[in-house]
Amino acid sequence: MKKRMIALLMMSALVFGTGGCGGTGEMPEPASPEQGSDSSADGQTEADPENTGEGETEADRSVLSGTLEVWSSGEELGRFVEGFQAAYPDVTVNITVVPNEDFVAKLTPTLAGGQGAPDVFTGESDYVKYLVESGFWDDLEGAPYHADTSDMWEYVASVGRDSGGTLRALSWQASPGSVMYRRDMARDVLGTDDPEKVAEMINSDEAMLDVAARLKEKGIKMFASWQDILNMQFSNRSNPWVADNRLVIDESMLSFMDMAKTITENGYDLGVDPWAPEWSAAVESDDTFCYVLPSWGYQFVVKPSADTTKGEWAMCQGAVPYVKGGTWVGIYKDSPNKDLAWAFMEYCCLNSEAQKAYGAEYGEYVSLKSADKALAEQDGEEVLGGQNPFAFYNSQMEKLPADLMTAYDGTINNAFLSAAKDYATGVKSKEEALDAFKADVANAYPEITVE
Repeated sequence: MKKRMIALLMMSALVFGTGGCGGTGEMPEPASPEQGSDSSADGQTEADPENTGEGETEADRSVLSGTLEVWSSGEELGRFVEGFQAAYPDVTVNITVVPNEDFVAKLTPTLAGGQGAPDVFTGESDYVKYLVESGFWDDLEGAPYHADTSDMWEYVASVGRDSGGTLRALSWQASPGSVMYRRDMARDVLGTDDPEKVAEMINSDEAMLDVAARLKEKGIKMFASWQDILNMQFSNRSNPWVADNRLVIDESMLSFMDMAKTITENGYDLGVDPWAPEWSAAVESDDTFCYVLPSWGYQFVVKPSADTTKGEWAMCQGAVPYVKGGTWVGIYKDSPNKDLAWAFMEYCCLNSEAQKAYGAEYGEYVSLKSADKALAEQDGEEVLGGQNPFAFYNSQMEKLPADLMTAYDGTINNAFLSAAKDYATGVKSKEEALDAFKADVANAYPEITVE
């Protein structure tokens, strides 16, 4: 199965991989795996220059020296390097950035061959479960690591566990989602802009469609794109895509197809794909009510684009609490530098002070409860009319459903989106679209039973 998955996983990067880990939707310029890039010498900012690690003495740190090789699909890990090297001055961290769409295809043969393999490497949400189950990542609860995840949001840690319960990966981030809506439009059409009251009005798929009809009477589109709602819909399921080696199409996904068609036929969205120019421009428009996006959607879509609409945005819960996207990181099982690798991973993923500094500087939601709760006590965001996004996201993380991610998700997600689009736009009937979806899954993964 691994060879087949290597070829297929990277096909899923455009819609569900784009920005899913807190990225901007544009792939960073990669350094080739042969060259590498030393983030400490490339103007990376310092996450926590004074923190010297938790539970270690100066003598402990003085014995750590050498060079650590890290492969990442994004640039975020590099933001921790300066602070880490302030704590571990004799450790050099080289971070090689490989674009997400090429990452598994470049990584897997390198690990299999054992030559030039990184000590630490990341895994995006669409394929992290493949890596978790691959056997390439070491057991982080065994010696010499003994990882303590008691301060980490349970969802984040659970994704890093393999099917046998072994902890293979951690993360410095989490990606809970929201419905980001316009306060001014809510006041005009709904009579309130209060997040809790708006949440009550859109607390189911049916309720969202009712509000969409009311907005349409005022010439306002409810959604930037119905495709965004899939970010939330994946958390509305009772079953994963694959269980007992069989394809499972959850009833909620069938209902979502009908919702997508209703939105399309009634003109409740802009009729464009995510990341289209019209989709991005909707932040400043006078005819689009909301985006349904994970935390990176505020960080990279709404916040930097809100100018005349600054102060007129807010976050609330939609039909269900949800999370979508993220990046995990683990240690190569045959790394000769496991002590250095663990020092770096522990600093990024389990050091609350480092994460607080990181979250405060970059606005990214982080994986440790103590850090997020401290950040929730800070001032709110001007763009959000004073609302603190960390406080909102904390409330969502406490209500998240169980992790339903599988090693097949990237490819199956994209196949389902294609089927839903064909049905929503009238290209195929629902039955025809589902038949095509099943055929795509069967072709991609012959070992899965498709009925």
